[in-house]
Amino acid sequence: MSWTRDLLTGFAVLLADAGVATWNPSGAYSDAQTAITIGGLPAKPDTALALAVYGVGQAGDDVEQTDSAVQMQVRMRAMTDPRVVDDIADGVFDTIHGLANYTLSTGVFVLLARRTLIAPLGRDATGRWERADSFDLSVDRPSTHRT
Repeated sequence: MSWTRDLLTGFAVLLADAGVATWNPSGAYSDAQTAITIGGLPAKPDTALALAVYGVGQAGDDVEQTDSAVQMQVRMRAMTDPRVVDDIADGVFDTIHGLANYTLSTGVFVLLARRTLIAPLGRDATGRWERADSFDLSVDRPSTHRT
């Protein structure tokens, strides 16, 4: 397993435990579920959110200590009513923003999480509403050359 996999899986579990959406590591979801996926949004179900790491956070990565900063995007999608995608985003915010000194179920230690961006994306090709929120995560990330 990799640290990034553990980070994203840990947040998927956290969001599922908070009741924001459903996490199934196999990727199988019914049309009635709000899916949590990693990497990108699936074709189905229509209501889903995807977690992805996309950049280094504001603090960057310390070269000696295991302190790191990483950005995580939560891309959300829902059908017909744009307020539904905002409802999902509110659940994500309530679960992640301000999270501090917390060990995810996968063992990744989060020093602090804060939302830094809200981006309404309009509708996709099939008319589903999309939005992407970004979180700056201060984390403990051990690696070969840092102690």
